[in-house]
Amino acid sequence: MDFKNYLKLYLTDIIFEHYFDFEGRETRKVFWLYTLNMFIIYILFGMLSLNIVGAIISILVFLPSLGMFVRRLHDINFSGWWVLISLIPFLGFIALYILECLPGTEGENKYGHAKNVVGEVQIEQ
Repeated sequence: MDFKNYLKLYLTDIIFEHYFDFEGRETRKVFWLYTLNMFIIYILFGMLSLNIVGAIISILVFLPSLGMFVRRLHDINFSGWWVLISLIPFLGFIALYILECLPGTEGENKYGHAKNVVGEVQIEQ
């Protein structure tokens, strides 16, 4: 997979095509690669001392990131409301990230079918 397709699959599609998407499920791979990409972007803007640009990006990607968390929780058969556990200072973020590390439910759960990654193409069963 070349860099352009990588960014499309794990960053821009999530932000632009799933901007307000809280339905369905998301795999661990897609979740963690999106998280890694956003972390790198924030580090780069921080190193360049462009904090205002980083703040604007944070505001713009808040809903896609929240949707990503909710879809990932759906993949482990948890309600999206569990994202509110992150409001508990310190321990809430740890608990949420532990949940995000759990393997997804195989097959269908109450939030839909599992996504499989075959080669470089995501397909739904």
